[in-house]
Amino acid sequence: MRLFSIVLIACGFLGLNLSAQAADTDNPYADNYKALEMRAKILPPEQPEPQIYKGSDNKEADYQRMLEKGFDLLGYSSFEAGDVPAEKLMEHAKAVNAHLVLVTSQRSGDVPASIKIDQLRKKAREQNTDTVDLDMLDQSSVRYAYHASYWVKLAPPLIGLHVRPPTEDEREQGLIVVAVINNSPAEKASLQVLDVIRRIGDEVLEKPEALAKAAKRYAGQTVEVEFKRHGDIMKTSMTLNRAY
Repeated sequence: MRLFSIVLIACGFLGLNLSAQAADTDNPYADNYKALEMRAKILPPEQPEPQIYKGSDNKEADYQRMLEKGFDLLGYSSFEAGDVPAEKLMEHAKAVNAHLVLVTSQRSGDVPASIKIDQLRKKAREQNTDTVDLDMLDQSSVRYAYHASYWVKLAPPLIGLHVRPPTEDEREQGLIVVAVINNSPAEKASLQVLDVIRRIGDEVLEKPEALAKAAKRYAGQTVEVEFKRHGDIMKTSMTLNRAY
């Protein structure tokens, strides 16, 4: 999942750091949640409750699309389990203040009988009974691989680029664009995915942090952008949004 790794390593001026949040909550979405530190301004949610959608089989395309729409990744949950009620996902989405969730589930195998018996015993204890209904072993015995990504809508960006540093093999000078936010200054300046942004104004972009510095320095101004596309050095002008 290359794009997902890119987002976690270097997502432009958003400065994401991976941190684990694990607790025994009897909710696998919460127990397996990995949170990301958010530094950009988050807009208030448009809906009173998180919107939950089925993700596609192509997670890279999902991440790309969400970034382009102006969302950013709040965190994610990945785990294997039996049938998990949808209410558990909504419960956790509310707890982390997600605006939108993409979720996928794929059959991965059957629950071993020993695990199922333990689950039935736990359920029996919760119901204050010593009787374990072994006939239920054939029910809900399928295991699934779940993946849920939690998203928030960001305030209109000053620039609107998600970038990463080049690898040693690429040998580029600048930052490589991995996503351009729709209707952003970067899109209006006709910047594209895979462009190598070399300079914004007088700020030379050697590290992702330099993009944040350029955004702060030139907020509300029109500046020249130097970039490389298909091996050619090109220039364009870009008018940054004003700072909030």
